[in-house]
Amino acid sequence: MRDENAADQAIAVVLNRDLMFGSRIRSALTSQGLRAQFARDTAQFIQLLETTEPAPVIGIIDMNGAVAWDDLRQALARLGGGVPTLGFGAHVDIETRRAAKSAGVTRIVSNSEFHRDMPALISRYRT
Repeated sequence: MRDENAADQAIAVVLNRDLMFGSRIRSALTSQGLRAQFARDTAQFIQLLETTEPAPVIGIIDMNGAVAWDDLRQALARLGGGVPTLGFGAHVDIETRRAAKSAGVTRIVSNSEFHRDMPALISRYRT
C-alpha cells in the first residue's frame, strides 16, 4: 500500500552502512514525521543532499565509516548552510571529529549521545 502523504513528508538524508542501526535511525526519523533516504557512500549522500526535492531538512552522517571529507566540505559550501548536518562517531576519534568540523558539519556528537538522544537531536538540528 502506497503512503499518499509520502511526497509531502520532510526528508532526512542519512549516510549509514549499518543496516541494523539504520532501522533504528529510520524509526527515530519516522517518529519525527520525517522520511529517510539512505546513502551508502559520501558521493550518494552528497547527491541526495543536492538533488532531493523538497530540500532535506537534515543530513545525518555516521562518522564510524569512511567519509570523503574534502568532497563533503565542497558540497556543504555549495549548499551554503541550507541543510544542517548531524554527525556521530567515536568520542576518542579526534582526527575524524576535526575532519567533520572542518568540513562544516553543523553538530558532532558521540555514538553514545546519538544513540541515547537521537529523536531530540534530530528535532533540535533539523530545519
